[in-house]
Amino acid sequence: MGYSTFLSPGKIGTLELKNRAVFPPMGSGFPNLDGTVSKRLIDYHVRRVQGGCGMNIVEIASVHYTSQGPAILGAYDDRFIPGLSELASAIKNAGGVACLQIWHGGRQTSGSPFNGQPWAPSSIPCPLICETPHSMTIDEVKEVIASYGDAALRAKKAGFDAIEIHGAHGYLIDCFLNPYSNTRSDEFGGSLENRARFGCEVIKDVRSKVGKDYPVLMRMSASENVSGGIVLQDAIEAAKLYEAAGIDALDISQGCYGAMPYTVPPYYYPIGVNVYNASQIKKNTSIPMIVAGRITTPDLAEEILSTGKADFISLGRIQLADPDFVKKTAEDRVDDIIKCVSCDQGCVERMFQGFGASCVFNPLTGREGEITVTPAENKEKVLVIGGGPGGLEAARVASERGHDVTLFEKTVKLGGQYLLAGFAPNKGVFSDAAMHMGYRAQKAGVDVKLYTTATPERIKALNPDVVIVATGSDPAMPPIPGIKNANVFEARSVISTESYIEADKVVVIGGGLVGLEASEILTEQGKKVSIVEMLDEIGKDLEMYIKPYSIGFITKHNIPTYIKSKCVEIGDSYVLIDREGEQLKLECGAVIMATGARSNTAVADMVKELGYECHVIGDAVKPSKVLDAIWAGNEIGRTI
Repeated sequence: MGYSTFLSPGKIGTLELKNRAVFPPMGSGFPNLDGTVSKRLIDYHVRRVQGGCGMNIVEIASVHYTSQGPAILGAYDDRFIPGLSELASAIKNAGGVACLQIWHGGRQTSGSPFNGQPWAPSSIPCPLICETPHSMTIDEVKEVIASYGDAALRAKKAGFDAIEIHGAHGYLIDCFLNPYSNTRSDEFGGSLENRARFGCEVIKDVRSKVGKDYPVLMRMSASENVSGGIVLQDAIEAAKLYEAAGIDALDISQGCYGAMPYTVPPYYYPIGVNVYNASQIKKNTSIPMIVAGRITTPDLAEEILSTGKADFISLGRIQLADPDFVKKTAEDRVDDIIKCVSCDQGCVERMFQGFGASCVFNPLTGREGEITVTPAENKEKVLVIGGGPGGLEAARVASERGHDVTLFEKTVKLGGQYLLAGFAPNKGVFSDAAMHMGYRAQKAGVDVKLYTTATPERIKALNPDVVIVATGSDPAMPPIPGIKNANVFEARSVISTESYIEADKVVVIGGGLVGLEASEILTEQGKKVSIVEMLDEIGKDLEMYIKPYSIGFITKHNIPTYIKSKCVEIGDSYVLIDREGEQLKLECGAVIMATGARSNTAVADMVKELGYECHVIGDAVKPSKVLDAIWAGNEIGRTI
């Protein structure tokens, strides 16, 4: 498939982009705590420019002192201009186009940074922030409107080629637009035209200060996906008003803090989840349309553009996974593009944990100025034992650096537990990513030997200089009476379809990710499932954007759950559990064990006894998440 439309120039107002790829204003957590630009943020953006992206939209920059917080860029004072100028210059000097997103968080921010209440159209708290906001007076409304224009002018003075007004995701402009968060009775409330007035006045103020030829974009949600929030038809009408007010392009997303997964849609949402909404808004306006949301392949991007559904493609997480996405597309190396599985583990989760955004499959993201991969000083013979994600990453990186790498995998397939993960509902892309890691390792020159157990004889015959053990983990089966009964199955075997459960009533022991996925599969097969969990909640280990789906499935299907409960006995037709001292007998024909994992240490012990230099990584050290395994593999691969 050709990509002539995706790679063709496009215009937004007076601004010409070299292609249709846009790096969106995803929160990174990279600005300094005081809101100034950091070197880490600059390096991060420059790397995406080097990969060929047409325009970089830099993440939220606050327009007013009532919308500030740690590691959020500031644009509400002239003191921020020098840092913003350094960032804009770096992007442009690297050959890119620099756009700054200006923002007020409204009720979706905390008032604590300025010792007050969040400002909003009405005193209706955000369910996630739980602070009652201050209902803005007319004078305060006008003050904040003017602050957007002032911030836009600062961005222009700093050298940015364009600005984007953040009018999506439940922030202040969107908060005014939505009837569930705006109950005003003045000219800024009531009818849709009145509720859109705040956004329109912001556009007009910005335009009056930056001039008629300066490109001004608006990000908006096509749907809030909450009860009482705006729907597509509302967004279409608002888009018409924004266009009339002077906007040059619309950047279409969806969701808000009340429906956060929609803002960065995980793997259980369809690919191109926002494309239909964008296409409908495009039909009713005459300005360029940018669309975001699980657009992870050049083929999909080209199809969207060539069929006129949008004019530009917002490529966020995929450019965290592979900053060379555009470059590889242009060079006809599409097969080499690193996969994004929309897991939100490395990007969203790490940012909210305070580490800054990165990617499961690309540990260098967010550390561009910190980590360099250099050729090995001395070529060594390296043996990697285990073909899961950690082992494949270690093998690939070591081979690319010039080492002679052999990989032993005891099964007939590469990918390990991540390949298995793809058997779970909605997660086929995980298996694709696992297989792609194998492809990348072999393309890098790794000598992969499948169906090969690491025996002392084989290791001695190879006589490696270094051995990397990435043998993963095995299911942990606790010493419960009845654990070896014929009606007891391990959850991984259920997910992989290795085991078929004939019983109608099933009890799943363990309410973590694996247990929940097994429960979903069995429920879809028509089984009556119950879940037993020792902790105080189901799905405690799930990422924040993944959890709503899993818990929602349990709720939708009325699956009984027993928290703070321990399985004490398994019988042929029952499970006995202890729930805070109370014993309950659950009838069932099958028991599924999802009680965690134990490191497989036998191979590492053997290698050490043989006297070889040995490095143990991933679950073989401690069962954890795939990010930890891949990152450990990358680290050892680039340092041996």
